[in-house]
Amino acid sequence: MADKGSDVIESMQDMKINDDDAMDVSSSDAKSEQNKDDTSDDENQEKGSAPADEDCVICLDKLTDAKTLHKCSHSFCSLCIDQHFTNTPHCPICFTVYGIKTGNQPKDGYMDAKVNEKIQLPGFEGHGTIMLYYSFFDGIQTEEHPNPGRPYYGTNRTAYLPNNQEGQKVLKLLKEAFKRRLVFTVGSSRTTGCDNVVTWNDIHHKTNTCGGTVEFGYPDPTYLQRVQEELAAHGVTLDSISQT
Repeated sequence: MADKGSDVIESMQDMKINDDDAMDVSSSDAKSEQNKDDTSDDENQEKGSAPADEDCVICLDKLTDAKTLHKCSHSFCSLCIDQHFTNTPHCPICFTVYGIKTGNQPKDGYMDAKVNEKIQLPGFEGHGTIMLYYSFFDGIQTEEHPNPGRPYYGTNRTAYLPNNQEGQKVLKLLKEAFKRRLVFTVGSSRTTGCDNVVTWNDIHHKTNTCGGTVEFGYPDPTYLQRVQEELAAHGVTLDSISQT
């Protein structure tokens, strides 16, 4: 058994999906901040196409100078939806994302991905395993976190994907989500109950290779589809990547 760990390390190979699998989220901050304001563009909205007697769900009053969102066709007062989009770039009714959504994941985070051909995930035998590594140092919370000025505690996490076509697609989406600071947040850990820690942000990861859903591992036949749906709910799709 003593040689097993060294065999695993020797079998690690760099992923070939992109030129750079190791990712420092701080390198993309300028672009993310620039894209964050895309939701205010007129192309997302059309004026005057809502019924005059319709209520705005934001202010609960009659629509004034109505704007209709082009993807979902929901309508709001111009001032209401403009103010809403400055904080949250999605429709307040159906949560369709407009523009590029960014989160409050600490900016010093690091993500890496390697392939281990010797690890076989139950249900995906014969494909090898993509191993995801995340790392965050301790830091001080900023205005976008629950307790500005107070310390938060970092974390190191490892997660697993099958090294097949769909797993590689999920990896690409997760890397984009990490760049947009959506994978982690600062808050309370659902696992430990500790406050002021770097924790997952509703994009589920498989942190064990086996044990099934109870142990956050495999087999789980619908996981890859579910995580893509979670990513899409945050606006992270292949189409959105091609537009950035």
